[in-house]
Amino acid sequence: MQALKSFLNRLFASVHLTKTTAFWVFLVLPASLWWWWRVAMGNNLRCILLIAVALAAFMIGCLIGFLFSSYGEELSTIGKIRDWLIGGLSGLTVAEAIHQGGFVKTILLKFAINQSDMEFSLVISMAVVYFSLGFLFMFFQRELILNVVLAKSRAARGQLDGTKQTGLAIQKLLAQLSPSVLSGTTDISETKVSKKELDDLKTALYSEDVTTFLKQADEALRCGMVLDWDAVSKVANVHYYRSYFETEEQKPLQVKRALDWIRRALAINPLNADLTMKYADMLGFDNQVDAAVAVLETLSVRPESPAVVKQWLGYYLRSNPARLDDSIKYSKQFLSMFPNNDAALAVLAYAYGVKYSLELRTLGKTSEPASQNRASALHYLEAVLRLDPEFKSTVADKWVKERRGFECLADDPDFKKFVS
Repeated sequence: MQALKSFLNRLFASVHLTKTTAFWVFLVLPASLWWWWRVAMGNNLRCILLIAVALAAFMIGCLIGFLFSSYGEELSTIGKIRDWLIGGLSGLTVAEAIHQGGFVKTILLKFAINQSDMEFSLVISMAVVYFSLGFLFMFFQRELILNVVLAKSRAARGQLDGTKQTGLAIQKLLAQLSPSVLSGTTDISETKVSKKELDDLKTALYSEDVTTFLKQADEALRCGMVLDWDAVSKVANVHYYRSYFETEEQKPLQVKRALDWIRRALAINPLNADLTMKYADMLGFDNQVDAAVAVLETLSVRPESPAVVKQWLGYYLRSNPARLDDSIKYSKQFLSMFPNNDAALAVLAYAYGVKYSLELRTLGKTSEPASQNRASALHYLEAVLRLDPEFKSTVADKWVKERRGFECLADDPDFKKFVS
């Protein structure tokens, strides 16, 4: 008994039989064999004919069951056939009833060994029973097994082309772009990555596979298809990174695309910290700085918040005179974890420089050598230039000449020593 149980367990595991399948294999099939033999009453010809009509009716029932259990993509084609079939069967039933059996009766009598009423009743009962069994067999197999398998197959088949290549392009960007570029504190044109490496990154990001992937995603969205997290997040990432490479004329449109797809991704997975940061970054690019700050401050209190959120908050708040102290606070928190981060040091130098400028305006002076804000601005500026001497051109050209708050130090002798 134990050996039989073990054999049956192995059988079920090897052919993946379900309880429904077991019902048909171990109950319906043996019962049918006994029934065919019993009804044939020892007549081999009758047995063969009854088995033939039973199998034919069973297959027709399976076909009808297949049509009635169609779903999803099948409804656009098979669904129409099903509707025609229902109409045809209804019309045929009425017509056959009027003609007392007519065509159907003629066909079924082909399976009888004679034309007697008893033989016809055996044949028609066999046909009705096995037609019903065939319908139920296919209907339940489809609903419980086949439709599930088909759905998985369609999902795999329907995966957008270029998904793998897109993932590789994104990983390449993450590996080669510096944190200061990804945090928005340095423009892509100012990065230390060589021109060849930048060209390679751009080629990967604008490759045919990636472009095809984006087109298919847009088309799927227009057609009302539901895209999964993997596809939506990859599209969002591609549009996000493409915004770094677009020209000034095209960048606003690319930022809008990135925002649209990042919102879709966050609608699926609202707790994704990486895309939340990228959402804030694109809001900043779109001149929605207050919204970007709100997103980042909400993220900063979450346990999974990356440390770089502090750096970004410092960067965005440095241009808000009312929140310069917050900019300094967040930048110092980040700097306590990464002491030699030149981008955070630059933010602190800038924020203290703006505070010094506001202090002079309040005092009505052009210089205040004893100012603590001045001392802090020069201290952090010196630290930045020690790590990155080439940054002095940014300070001289953008911070001073473009009057971004550092012009108060333009004539300061200590400042001139740093940028000369």
